[in-house]
Amino acid sequence: MKKHLDVVAALIIKDNKMLLCQRKAEDAYPLFWEFPGGCLEKGETLAEAIEREIDEELGVRVKAEKIMHTFHDEDPDLYITVYLYECLNMCTEPYAKDCKDLGLFSVSQAEQLNLAPVDRKMLNYLKTSVFL
Repeated sequence: MKKHLDVVAALIIKDNKMLLCQRKAEDAYPLFWEFPGGCLEKGETLAEAIEREIDEELGVRVKAEKIMHTFHDEDPDLYITVYLYECLNMCTEPYAKDCKDLGLFSVSQAEQLNLAPVDRKMLNYLKTSVFL
């Protein structure tokens, strides 16, 4: 039986660009780019999880506004459900606290990045729903 993980990811937009993070070399999907976020902890709501994860990963406080869409991905050992949250940055600059790098990218710039598989799905969704 495959392990199942519930994961939250943040869509943070500034100047019509989305914030993406580069995974560390020792992470799964090393050095791939992704929407920031992570796994839920026991007893957390989805909103609490994304707000905590963004603080841990980027050193900024965000407000989780709403779930935009849910995505699924799997490999031979793992099935994940990713909840993409629209988040508002609370006026501070993020930094690579728990990731290798970060940046703001337009859709066309993000399409050129080596995105993790589920993050590619999220980008394709955003191209047709948010960044028209």
